Amino acid sequence: MTSPLVGRPAAPFELPDADGRLHRLDEYRGRWLLLVMHRHLF
Repeated sequence: MTSPLVGRPAAPFELPDADGRLHRLDEYRGRWLLLVMHRHLF
């Protein structure tokens, strides 16, 4: 069974890198992109 989101474009977003610089998803259009997300425990 496939997820209804497979094959659909991702919603636009921007995230900061470890140095605080913002990166937008559309800056990487047509290129491979690996997102690594983890949860901070405070």
